[in-house]
Amino acid sequence: MKFNDTEREVIFLKAVKELIDEMVNFEIGKVIGSDPHSQFQFRSMTHRKFFNIILVDFLSRSDKKVIGEQSSYLSALKSICNSPKFNQNNSIDNLSKYVEEFGNWLEQEIVVKKVWLPSIDLEIDLSVKRVEFIKICGNISKHNFSRLSGVVKELQTIFERNHNPLDEQEALSIIDKFYEWFHHNIFSYHSSAIAEFLNNIRWGIYEYLQPEYQQSIVYETDEHPRKYHYTYPEKVKNRFAKTCYWELMNEIRSRPYMEKFETTKYLKMRY
Repeated sequence: MKFNDTEREVIFLKAVKELIDEMVNFEIGKVIGSDPHSQFQFRSMTHRKFFNIILVDFLSRSDKKVIGEQSSYLSALKSICNSPKFNQNNSIDNLSKYVEEFGNWLEQEIVVKKVWLPSIDLEIDLSVKRVEFIKICGNISKHNFSRLSGVVKELQTIFERNHNPLDEQEALSIIDKFYEWFHHNIFSYHSSAIAEFLNNIRWGIYEYLQPEYQQSIVYETDEHPRKYHYTYPEKVKNRFAKTCYWELMNEIRSRPYMEKFETTKYLKMRY
């Protein structure tokens, strides 16, 4: 399907909000402590794994046959922030800030000291981007080792960059240990910071679209429950885009159900 820029923005905002709603909610985890030292605590190891799987979808590319373009949701958010279609009185400002902060954090390269991989008898100080190990661990969480040829290639690329090239057999043999190091340990350590970034983006979408919602909603009666409809923007003409617009406006009628929280800076800086 083909969409214009306004329709594409509506569709991506709805998709992003739905993905974040799946990851950051009270079924998946809870916020403990108090700001600026709050933590997001998963209900179980299974919920942590599910969080990682959905996060990979968020960081991966959309289906071109459905959305009309192939772009990661984070990249789509950056494009929206650069050329917002519903910006009023700088309502885009917080969303732009949150998207930039998360994008920069993901792209930072970290060094994990003394990673021990017994299957290939290697101890290494491994340099890797956060987005790389998050996506690798999410795919390992999702798939059996027999479907991880893409992960094998990604591991080979990372180790080649670290001056320790691996053949395919070696890369396949370290998958479990890599997952133990980077999902059970590093990802768990970062999970509170990631949840904060995502929750902030969700709040940024809510704040950005509030002026649009206020001018779009039309109440038809004062009776309870009040009947209402939305006035579609002039450039939202595609039927699917209209459906997304209606549902998006309905979703931002209420504040996000998880309040903003702030984790300690050390959960963002280490590794």
